[in-house]
Amino acid sequence: MKKLKLFLIMMMMCWTMSSGAQTNSKVLQNYYIYASIEVRWANKATGEPCFVILISPGENGQQRPSILKNSEGKYVVVRNMMEGLAYLEVQGWELLEPRTAAGIGNWIVRRKTSFEELEKLVKANTTYEDVAPKVQLNLSEQTLKVDYK
Repeated sequence: MKKLKLFLIMMMMCWTMSSGAQTNSKVLQNYYIYASIEVRWANKATGEPCFVILISPGENGQQRPSILKNSEGKYVVVRNMMEGLAYLEVQGWELLEPRTAAGIGNWIVRRKTSFEELEKLVKANTTYEDVAPKVQLNLSEQTLKVDYK
């Protein structure tokens, strides 16, 4: 009888500990904001060559990239691509994927954020449609008459 009680107590402890671990993992989950960046040649107002960081908060053609500004609203200017990446790292951005197909200097980056900030961003930028949007097909998809629904 004592062995049965001990067994039941151990089972309850294991069950309680595992459910607590699952709850904690949700709390400790990391959330990220993603962006597409490009470090490009530019010229200062004086004509002096420099590099700027173009950032786009998404990868669709509707959002044109803009020159990155600091918290004071001034344009970020660096001497080379590597300094551009170093600047982004100091600001909390993490290099996620180089975009070699798009050319040298194009990357996907991300930075940690809170769930609340991410949820606010999703709500502000997500819509729901009754009619499926028409996907712009590439040449091979057009040849095959692909229709995404």
